[in-house]
Amino acid sequence: MLKKPLLTPLRQSHKRRGAALLEATVIMGAWTVLFVGIFDFGSATLKRNLVSHVARQAVRLAIVRGADAGPELPVWGPTTQTFLISDNHPIANVLRPISGGSATSRFEVRLEWIDGGNTAEQRVRATVTGHFSSLLGVVAGSRNVPLQARSTMPIVH
Repeated sequence: MLKKPLLTPLRQSHKRRGAALLEATVIMGAWTVLFVGIFDFGSATLKRNLVSHVARQAVRLAIVRGADAGPELPVWGPTTQTFLISDNHPIANVLRPISGGSATSRFEVRLEWIDGGNTAEQRVRATVTGHFSSLLGVVAGSRNVPLQARSTMPIVH
C-alpha cells in the first residue's frame, strides 16, 4: 500500500507565496498606464484639432473683413495682430464663441497680412500656438508639448 504524504502540497505552496500579489500589481500597473495613455492621447488629439480649427476660423473671419468689407463688418488689418483668445481684443471677442470654450483660452493667435494690405486677393495668414500638458509626460520627461497650426487664404472683400 502506498502512502501519500500529507504535507507535500503545503510545502509546494510555500514556494509561490505572494506570486499572485506580484502578478496583480504588475498587471494593474500596466493597465493603469495603458488607460491613462489612451485618455492622454485623446486629449492631445482634441487640443491639436482645436488649434487647427481656431487657425482656420480666424483666417476665414479675416478674409471677409478686408478693405472692401461692408459697414456691418469692421475692417481688420493690414497691421499684424497678436493676442490670446482670452484677451479683451476685438478679434478675440469674435473668435471666442466659436473656438471651443475654455480649452482654447490660452491659445495665442497671430494674424498677418502677408502682402502688406487688406484689399481683395491679398493674403492673410493665421498662426495659432498652444501647449498640451501631458499626464504621461511626467514619466517620459516632456510634459509640455507645443502645438501650432497655420492657415493662409486670400481676402475676398
